[in-house]
Amino acid sequence: MKKLLFAVIAITCFASCDDGDIIVTSFDFEEQTLERCSDFEAQFVFFKINPANNETIALAFTTGNDIFGAGNGEEASRTLEIELNGNDNITYRRFDAAPTSDYFCNPIPPATPIVVEEFVSTSGDITIITEGVFADSDGIASDIEDPTGLLDTDGDSLPNIIDFDDDGDNVPTGQEGVVLNSDGTINTELTRDTDGDGIFDYLDNDDDNDGVLTINEDANMDLDPSNDNSDPDNEILDDYLNPMVTTSVNTEAYRLHTYSFNDIIIIINTQNLDFRNQNGEEVIRDIRTVPFGTFEGTPDATFTITPDF
Repeated sequence: MKKLLFAVIAITCFASCDDGDIIVTSFDFEEQTLERCSDFEAQFVFFKINPANNETIALAFTTGNDIFGAGNGEEASRTLEIELNGNDNITYRRFDAAPTSDYFCNPIPPATPIVVEEFVSTSGDITIITEGVFADSDGIASDIEDPTGLLDTDGDSLPNIIDFDDDGDNVPTGQEGVVLNSDGTINTELTRDTDGDGIFDYLDNDDDNDGVLTINEDANMDLDPSNDNSDPDNEILDDYLNPMVTTSVNTEAYRLHTYSFNDIIIIINTQNLDFRNQNGEEVIRDIRTVPFGTFEGTPDATFTITPDF
């Protein structure tokens, strides 16, 4: 229910309050799951249903911002502020029977159940926070690869946590012999260091220490040094891992990179809400910052980019 405190005060107010009286209280749907409608192109609709009390609370708003994506692909958390007015509002309703999500997600609400009590916000503010985790498909968790999220080993403007080629040699990190422990940390004994210089191959731009950068040991110039082998006496080692091969080409481009924004959640808070009932006679006000709910289950967002060389 709206909260027992609210229900008691509201009933009292219906009997004794006139226009302009203010009740400071809150709507309580903390135990209900936040749902959303996905079929409306121009408007976002989030709602909670409490079937035990035949009541709902719904937030509807319009924005040109993509709150479900990853924005510019660089921020793991971003915030959007929206002022409620007009068709952007929060509506509390109590029905004569428990509604379903179809009530909110159809362009024309069904005739039943019937609304027996309604309060609609006339003003207020909402804060929408989008949070997620970046991943670059290199097999190393971001918090292991770089807890700061700022390390950019190859200087290509992509932090290692979203760079699938951390050393900029055009050989993906996932192909450079990284071995993980059971807890996801780097196994320093088994992870490959071809030239034994103390720098793992996935962070070494000259893996065999032959003086030729790995990115330039790409004889067929297809931006993939891992498929070039020109030593007839050693068919096992590709040129970039073979110190006996020092042929160099002039490569001036990085490979196409793909990374994703995962585990996206939408956190919605409300503040300074004013509500009026369906007759416009009673006012309810909640000036606090109150969690409206957290929405989970947003599909991962994928980004494709070629870093500047």
